[in-house]
Amino acid sequence: MNRIIKLLAVGLVLGLLLSSCESLPIDLPWLTAATPTLTPQSGEQALTPTPGVSPTAEDAPEPVTGLVIWVPPEMDPDLDTESSRIFNNRLQLFSDLNNGIEVEVRVKALSGSGGLLDALYATSTAAPEALPDVIALSRADLETAALKNLVFPLEGLTEIPDDADWYGFTREMALLQGGTFGLPFAADSLALVYRPSALGEFPTSWTALLESGEALAFPADSDQALFPLAFYLAEGGLIQDTQRRPMLEVDPLTEVFRFLADGVEAGTFSENLTQFQTTGQVWNTFRDGQIDLVVTWVSNFLQEGPADAALAPLYPISEGTVSLGTGMAWAVATPQPERQSLAVDLAEFLVQTDFLSEWSNAAGYLPPRPSSLEGWQNQSLRSTLSQVALMTQLRPSNDILTAIGPILREGVRQILLGAVDPAQAAQVAVESLGTQ
Repeated sequence: MNRIIKLLAVGLVLGLLLSSCESLPIDLPWLTAATPTLTPQSGEQALTPTPGVSPTAEDAPEPVTGLVIWVPPEMDPDLDTESSRIFNNRLQLFSDLNNGIEVEVRVKALSGSGGLLDALYATSTAAPEALPDVIALSRADLETAALKNLVFPLEGLTEIPDDADWYGFTREMALLQGGTFGLPFAADSLALVYRPSALGEFPTSWTALLESGEALAFPADSDQALFPLAFYLAEGGLIQDTQRRPMLEVDPLTEVFRFLADGVEAGTFSENLTQFQTTGQVWNTFRDGQIDLVVTWVSNFLQEGPADAALAPLYPISEGTVSLGTGMAWAVATPQPERQSLAVDLAEFLVQTDFLSEWSNAAGYLPPRPSSLEGWQNQSLRSTLSQVALMTQLRPSNDILTAIGPILREGVRQILLGAVDPAQAAQVAVESLGTQ
């Protein structure tokens, strides 16, 4: 009898337990299926399951089957030029080496309304899904794009910028506030271009130039004032204080203005130079035969230099020799991590030594890597370009040029017009900057 009562009691308890198992936090391991642990293989990304939802194939990112690259008009692969053919062949080779992935090229103006930077900003705001994966940007536009978060840093995606095979200024071209935002593929620098037949014996120093009385043209009305700025830097002048604010120093600036004043007296410089706002205007004057010695970009000489023209580095100054340079770099604009890696692969492929050597020679740019310049056949030109590249500093940042460029321009203008003493012009320039 007692045995029967015990069995009934046990049965009653089990029945109550089973009827309420959905609401009681009872661990019944024999009723619970084990949850598998997924260990990602090499190169895979671990998936974090959503509670109560099993991961499916739809959760994984779709494989990248194509890339979009934006370039300036001169790099349009459909152009009938040697550089465009080389560029197009390179893109096709990248496709062949990457399982036939399609690289779509879209051409934008280099600058201005609808240009590369303008289009990048508009697209990021209105249609971010249409952003390019890779974009070619000038140094000035790369700086703006990075500050506006329109392009992405490359840390952890590439080690090429750490390679020793860059000129000093081209390595800096990729950097902004300590981060790497681009891979340079074209460089440019200020240099002297002249006609040997017209000058006879080419002056080998600024002093010799003034003594010869030969006229020299530069864009004296340029807002950036790069030539007088290069002269100022060569005199040891600083353009930033310890807080990284724009600055100018009286003594080296006085030397710059004194040199210009001496040049006016010698006939090397004239007030007519205040008509030139760009190096392009100066170059056209040289190309048309109106003047025989100019300060201009290396690319003008390489791309359009007359047969009777020659190239030379800027002359040294007591404190050293300085030119200013710029260029273009590939940047990554896609915000999608699964596309960024392949975008960097493409950018790396477009800055490899052999390709840059061939493309830069055809396109008429100073190659950003010394090893690429070594591949050029013209030994004399190669030697001159190497000298230019080694003496070149990267143009100052946009904010520095915006602050000091117009002040230098006004000082230069006053000197060329003979309206002010060099020391006085330098003092006024320094004080003008201090009131901004």
